[in-house]
Amino acid sequence: MAFGSQFNENRNPPPEVKPVPEELDRAVVEAMQGLTIEDLMAEALSRPQGAPGLDPSRPLRGGRPTTVRAVEAAPTGTVRSRTGRVVSIRDRSVFVDLGGKSQGIAGLDQFESQPGEPAVEPVEVGREYEFIYTGYDSREGLILLARKGAINHGGLEQLRVGDTVDAMVEAANKGGLEMRLKNTRAFMPAGQVDIRFCPDLSVFVGEKMRCRVIEIDLSANKLVVSRRELLEEEQAKLREKTWGELATGQIREGRVLSVQPYGAFVNLGGVDGLLHVSAMSHSRVSDPNKVVKVGDVVQVMVLGIDAEKQRVSLGLKQLMKDPWSTVAADFPVGTKVSGVVSRILDFGAFVELAAGVDGLVHISEISHRHISRVSEEIKVGQKVEAKVLAIDLEKKRISLSIAQVQREKSSAESVAEGDRQAATTPSGSPGTSAAEIAQTEAAGKKPAKVARKALLKGGL
Repeated sequence: MAFGSQFNENRNPPPEVKPVPEELDRAVVEAMQGLTIEDLMAEALSRPQGAPGLDPSRPLRGGRPTTVRAVEAAPTGTVRSRTGRVVSIRDRSVFVDLGGKSQGIAGLDQFESQPGEPAVEPVEVGREYEFIYTGYDSREGLILLARKGAINHGGLEQLRVGDTVDAMVEAANKGGLEMRLKNTRAFMPAGQVDIRFCPDLSVFVGEKMRCRVIEIDLSANKLVVSRRELLEEEQAKLREKTWGELATGQIREGRVLSVQPYGAFVNLGGVDGLLHVSAMSHSRVSDPNKVVKVGDVVQVMVLGIDAEKQRVSLGLKQLMKDPWSTVAADFPVGTKVSGVVSRILDFGAFVELAAGVDGLVHISEISHRHISRVSEEIKVGQKVEAKVLAIDLEKKRISLSIAQVQREKSSAESVAEGDRQAATTPSGSPGTSAAEIAQTEAAGKKPAKVARKALLKGGL
């Protein structure tokens, strides 16, 4: 084997590399006029069929092969096409003989049809089809092709940046959505899915979306689309229309976009308004999430408009019945009422009598005895009875007294006790009546002791 190898080397010696004469090298540079090998190849591909040009199947010499270089259709917008015969199919690639020494390659997806779309003619080895030039792969020496009429089944070569297309969402990942535009795969970055951040992109899987082409790379077979651009354009048109219609006092329908501790933002149709927590209900709202939730469709009233700052104030309680309109009839002065302690402050406690109606019990009216702190006597959430002392409908205030109810109860208990004692006392025996005892206690005096005329047992 060693002798054979040496014999072959002696028989087929490597060619001697001679330096290019300086004059010839200078002449070649001048003839190319600054063009590269790839530029010459693109120019050759753009020539009509039958015209003499550069054979793309021949390997490039004089330098290291470059990566795939995309050749656009034509500056004039016309599409270069040629008939070619399919010679083989391998790894989802279709190899095409274009005649002479020219060979091209096209993706197998150019011959596949999708559900719900018109049937596409299947590929067959040995059959001729009409193709469109889309570029040239100088490393492999192959012309990049696409089937003519590919616009009917989503071919990249027929799309342009800015086109509006419909695509189906096939899968979701952290980076965005994997789409299929008929027979062409596309990608939608997460930031291009919606105007606002979407924490879970999987909800879009299986959905058909209208989107806009924002990037095309034929050499890498890459297509990037955006749904956000179309949504922003629609929002801009809707916003202009809504601002022209808005007026204070209007009742409009909107969708809750977000809920914050201070209120909720409601979309009225391109315009977001703030529904403040104080305007949500006639009763005090501690948690806005208990009143509205994201996605709820609500009827709201426009309370204020600031066109300069693009702000709209909304109200929800204005569309509800005001419970104070019937307070005078529901809680007359002098009557006893029941309620739940809702808040405790240094000067007293608020008692909720009904939804949106609170009464104030001053610290001096909380107990019949003196107290230094409200929390010593009552707690939040405790149910209490109180007496209505006064009502101010204009200021929406009700004054209550728990102490008076306690004093009245104590007086009634004393009367009942006196009546029981009177019932057990022999008829005609002297003593203080139960009514007199009750009157004395109500006046804040201690009843006088009754003198005993009978002697106590065990003494004089």
